Amino acid sequence: MSPTSGRREEIFLAAAEMFWAKGYHATSMSDIAAAMNMRKASIYHHIETKETLLYEMSISSMQHIRDAAEGVTETDPEERLRGMIGRHVRALLDDRSKHATALVELRSLASAERQQVVGMRDEYDALFDGAVEAVQTRYGRWPGIPPRLVRLALLGMLNWSVFWFSQNGPESADKVGDSFADIFLPPLG
Repeated sequence: MSPTSGRREEIFLAAAEMFWAKGYHATSMSDIAAAMNMRKASIYHHIETKETLLYEMSISSMQHIRDAAEGVTETDPEERLRGMIGRHVRALLDDRSKHATALVELRSLASAERQQVVGMRDEYDALFDGAVEAVQTRYGRWPGIPPRLVRLALLGMLNWSVFWFSQNGPESADKVGDSFADIFLPPLG
């Protein structure tokens, strides 16, 4: 990693924290520069605009979560979905500010950029829909409920953890992921 790319990553991390704490619209490039002990003009050497920050953060968030879910190798449908749940939660909570900002501030992106992020989200949703449908077919879970609705309930539960999870809390990100999998996929019988 070049010094320039390292500095760029630091800017993204600072921006994610500020967007999460203050909101995207309430955060200025001057705020980000001050948090970085940089001049505002120096920020623009690394990043074109504040909108670029949000867009690239949103793309990175979707790619990170998708890569995590696609890395699940289990072939049994329930074990695969369990793995996807755990990996989703761990990815989400490991870089909480970035993912929370991407979730909350999607509406702040310009139309073309928002559509690209939504397209990535739709591909991710299809991955989960397929995993849910495989569990329904093999194990008969959630009878009569469309996979889309099961996925919406599941991802709603998983994504909400960015708002209440604490690194200093009683549960680790792994424990939260495993517990959510247990809640959503209790033993059959």
